[in-house]
Amino acid sequence: MHSPRVVVVGTTSDYIELIRRRYPHRALFLTNPAERIKAREETPGPAEEILCHFTDDAEVLRVLKDHLRRYRLTVDGVACFDCEYLGSAAFLAQRLGLPFPSPSAVAQTRNKFLSKQAWKRAEVACPEAAVVRNRAEISKFLDRVGKSVILKPLTGSGGELVFRCADHNDCLQAYDTMINRLSKAGENRLYLQDPLAPGDLDPIQDVVLEEFIPGQEYSCDFFLENGRLEVIRTAKKIPTAETQVGATTAAYVVPAELPAEIPAAVFVDQLYRAATALGLDRALCMVDFIVSQGKAYLLELTPRPGGDCLPWLIQQSCGLDMIGLALDMAQRRNISNLSRQSWETLVGLRLFAQDAGTVKEIDEGDLRQDPRVQEVFIKRRPGHRVVLPPNDYDSRLFGHVIFRPRGSTSLETECVELASKLKVVMEFEG
Repeated sequence: MHSPRVVVVGTTSDYIELIRRRYPHRALFLTNPAERIKAREETPGPAEEILCHFTDDAEVLRVLKDHLRRYRLTVDGVACFDCEYLGSAAFLAQRLGLPFPSPSAVAQTRNKFLSKQAWKRAEVACPEAAVVRNRAEISKFLDRVGKSVILKPLTGSGGELVFRCADHNDCLQAYDTMINRLSKAGENRLYLQDPLAPGDLDPIQDVVLEEFIPGQEYSCDFFLENGRLEVIRTAKKIPTAETQVGATTAAYVVPAELPAEIPAAVFVDQLYRAATALGLDRALCMVDFIVSQGKAYLLELTPRPGGDCLPWLIQQSCGLDMIGLALDMAQRRNISNLSRQSWETLVGLRLFAQDAGTVKEIDEGDLRQDPRVQEVFIKRRPGHRVVLPPNDYDSRLFGHVIFRPRGSTSLETECVELASKLKVVMEFEG
């Protein structure tokens, strides 16, 4: 009999490769066929991976059970690293009797409006927000808030379809763009209706308006169990140049200290109240927040570890493997002393395409030779097609580089300088 495995639900091929390499025979992957088709990594063996479309969670459960019987496997945990698959992971865990945040808690965290309603009731600081369904409701919100706003999808993730709007005209233009893109979302799991979400909100028709709070944005991971919350890491975000489409995170800096006006105990209490208000009682979570005038305003909280380049950055900086930690969490292994790591200041820089087209050549040689660089990860190859936002947000990301900053120049300047060392030749359409 094989050792019990963790069911990893719906993750990407680079995470699958990393888990297979670091933790062989520890995971069983449920993978979207579209992800496997475009993957350049080695395909897992037939016992390691199940390809499924996730259109019917009950059918996924049936296929999983058949697979376990066929290969004489058992599972003792469920893990998920991607927001759009958290609902499926919660369903499977509940039906299998395995630990994972409940489907109702996941539904609350996935909904950007419902989560802020819950936080307001729990007196957790967050931006003022409203659901809007038409142009008239946009005008009412702008008249009430009277400042710059953020327009975002009800159930999106990261910076996808997030717009910073300076005035009424900006907001109406962004709204038209978003509704047009959402109408073409099809079966994109980011925007599927969660049947457990309370109310009658529709991720395709309803969008969220939030007041814009100026300040420094951060990301952090924390661990919650048995009434105890421990902050694992805090990262400072460096944004890209801002456009109406919204500023994407260009880089993360770890470790990051919060201002003295926000004592650690106060921040931990805020996170605990935020997580429990959403129905979470045991989870490994990521939260985005902004610090403005000595106060932390929570933006989003999700029961998974931080993504992008963060797992690689954290491991390089302090040796902690966040992906392995998520597997340990899933299998109920003992987790302690997460905040007692020794950190080195490092930057994780995300490498983006500047133009749409097809990659003809890509060369990271100059980047690897820079003495500041600790690690380079390039996930695109010649032939890759780049489509720019708001039509696509993923294809423009080439990979990341982790580097030790000099300290003699601004981090923003160093990021621009290092990014320019990735040599990309594009073929342009038309």
